[in-house]
Amino acid sequence: MQMNEQDKVHYLGNVLRVAFADKSLSARETTALEEIRKGIDAKKGQFTAAQKAVESGSYSFIKVGSFADQVRNLEDMLFVAMTDTDLNDTEFQLVNEFCQIIGVYKEQLDKLITDISSRCDSAIHNITCPSCSTSVQAPARFCPSCGQVLSSAEAATIQIGYEIPKEGYAIEFCESTAGGFANAVELAKATGKMQTAPKNKKNWYLASFPKNQFTDMVPLASALSGMRNRRIYLDGQEIAWDQVFGFVWCASQRTTAYRPIEYCFGKDENRINPWGCKQARMEWTEWAQWFSYGRWQKVGLVRSSYVFAFDKERIHHELATNLYRHRFCPHMHTQLAEAVLKHFPEQVEVKPNVDWKYNHMYESVPGAIKVIEREGSGDSSFTSEYYSDGVRPRGYSVLAEILTKAFKDCGFTDIRATALLSK
Repeated sequence: MQMNEQDKVHYLGNVLRVAFADKSLSARETTALEEIRKGIDAKKGQFTAAQKAVESGSYSFIKVGSFADQVRNLEDMLFVAMTDTDLNDTEFQLVNEFCQIIGVYKEQLDKLITDISSRCDSAIHNITCPSCSTSVQAPARFCPSCGQVLSSAEAATIQIGYEIPKEGYAIEFCESTAGGFANAVELAKATGKMQTAPKNKKNWYLASFPKNQFTDMVPLASALSGMRNRRIYLDGQEIAWDQVFGFVWCASQRTTAYRPIEYCFGKDENRINPWGCKQARMEWTEWAQWFSYGRWQKVGLVRSSYVFAFDKERIHHELATNLYRHRFCPHMHTQLAEAVLKHFPEQVEVKPNVDWKYNHMYESVPGAIKVIEREGSGDSSFTSEYYSDGVRPRGYSVLAEILTKAFKDCGFTDIRATALLSK
């Protein structure tokens, strides 16, 4: 990371603003801040300058460096805030504020929180004795140099006082200062199958669900958003949280949409997708790269013209890959996506003023063809030359036909294709 001296002060100031949100610093947070200072090669004087700026009460977040630098800055904020506890309401609000400044979305933040949890869990913490400044590796409870009691230490793993069910789903979470914790406990109690037990000097909770009641878990998973200590089990085995609940943030946005079904098709962002899920990230737009998945083939008696044959297997692969994290979403219409791909054309020919046009490129790439077009007439005519690696749709006429057929195949009556594609 290449930063000047002032950039390093701002970088540390951003981290300290979150760290000071609770008006105190634990020994573990202090150690994390020292790790971050060294990580960006900042001097202690720069750290002091950042600290004074934040303590003045008038400090505001400042973007530093490239987008990658800004994301790393966000990761360090989360690391300090979560190193010994969950994000509290104030910390979460500050993190969200910084996300808006640098352009990080809720989905990305949730993934970072999961990653930073792992970083916190695997970190080997050294705490600084407040009496003699000796560096002591946790989980020491007393300073070996002066005997000072050390208030913050990494807790050793302790056996859980309850058993994870061998069948069905189970959500486990720890008591927390996060805003959604109280609601999470009430939702867990409402299942009638909540267990609780002490672990690492905190209370832990476990709520169980049969396999056929997956949707009943969604409110609890939503309430646990932003918490560090949360786990999901299937048939007694822990599975990655994001692999199960990656859809939760999107589903919660859907509930507040003016027309929820149009939200799934991306109409609220004017980025229509044909698959019925905006997380497919394969929109029906002129700049969508997936319209170049295929190859040009010569046709005709003298093989002087081309058609573009779509690679449906590749399209299907990318679609399945993009939707995998959201496969448990109760609003997902897998059959609809399959029907859309079924009715998507096998190949298209580019003709003037019809449904498809060439994708323009001014440099040749493997598989591209050279296109020479004559435009205008008489003295105003001119020749345009470029390369093309695929096609792009002209408007929504083809999509309307595809969706009408796909909706009919699936008995999908939530919305008509003409209504979806109208302004």
